[in-house]
Amino acid sequence: MRIPLANLLARNPLPKVGDLMREVMRTSDRVQDLIDLLAKGDQAGVERLAKEISAMEGKADDAKNAARSKMPVRLLMPVDRRDVLKLISEMDAIADCAEDVGVLLTIRPLTVPDDMKPVLQLFVLSVLDTVREAAKLIDLIDDLVESGFSGPPAEQVLEQSAILGRAEHEADKIQDQCAKVLFKEEDNMPPAAVFMWTKVLNKIGDMANHAENVGDQFRLFVAG
Repeated sequence: MRIPLANLLARNPLPKVGDLMREVMRTSDRVQDLIDLLAKGDQAGVERLAKEISAMEGKADDAKNAARSKMPVRLLMPVDRRDVLKLISEMDAIADCAEDVGVLLTIRPLTVPDDMKPVLQLFVLSVLDTVREAAKLIDLIDDLVESGFSGPPAEQVLEQSAILGRAEHEADKIQDQCAKVLFKEEDNMPPAAVFMWTKVLNKIGDMANHAENVGDQFRLFVAG
């Protein structure tokens, strides 16, 4: 079978990742609203929003599938196709975690301890800031591709990846603060609540972890 030369030499192997990142951002941003409702004790609002987040995650899945399907199987490009697929998976995983947070908060109604409210809000803001830093990397992809994954655009990617890494580290530190407050309150909480809170905090933190992994994939693109 003959493959058109234009297809083999397609310059941008990532035509749909911007669309995916926009859906990921729309989904992940709602986690802040979810935690706000939880802090207010509005369980009905939590359950309603959790369903909305699940629907948004479905749209992110559609964007993920579009990004994968639009990428030619055979393509001459300076990055490994598997690394591109890994990037798409890491982006999608951010939205998956946002959905998981909503699901966890509907399994068992949780109360936010008063001492935990400010640090929890700070944690969510820090995680979402990390996701936004990952989105800034995606915004750089066209220039990076046009430059052949080298030169000033590559340097800019490395700089942004470093910023992203620092943001994720800050989110980690605040997550530790949340955990400390949680375990100070454990004597006043049912063991099941402590267990569920641990899972919720970890799942929120995983959003930042996957965002940092986006940066790692960009480093691979430049290093390759």
